[in-house]
Amino acid sequence: MNRDIAAQFIKMLTNLDQCLAKAEAHAEGKKFNVDNFFNERLIVDMLPFSKQVLICCDSARAVIATASHSELPAMGDDPKTMADLRAHIQRSIAFLQSKLEADFSQYASGQYFPYWAGGKSMDGHTCVHEYGIPNFYFHLTMAYALLRQAGVNLGKGDYLGGLNLR
Repeated sequence: MNRDIAAQFIKMLTNLDQCLAKAEAHAEGKKFNVDNFFNERLIVDMLPFSKQVLICCDSARAVIATASHSELPAMGDDPKTMADLRAHIQRSIAFLQSKLEADFSQYASGQYFPYWAGGKSMDGHTCVHEYGIPNFYFHLTMAYALLRQAGVNLGKGDYLGGLNLR
């Protein structure tokens, strides 16, 4: 585990924020309230769009906090507007940026206590590789897919962002 994972989370959350900006432009162009996207779902028993974004951010912060033996910052999880959701992404990015130079050499010995695990925990290796990274990309992909399904003009380039081509 090294700072590259934090940098990748920052890049992908920045791309997600740009997708939300495109959703705002789409809603403005179609003359509807952008906050209508909040409850978009692929299927009725799936978490809504707003929760997909929040969990994506939560996963990135959990990985980096656990891997750097840092306190996991509480960010709140009840945005009311798209602006609130975008601010949540920006606060998550700011936390990740603050950890770019952290010491990740002992990441495997970190402990993460997910709120949903009934007091059980996972070690840093499990948090990073088996939970955090896969969970981050799952919810990132779902947020992207929900915006696409709702008609926002997004493509793979929006998801991937700029590539370091040589």
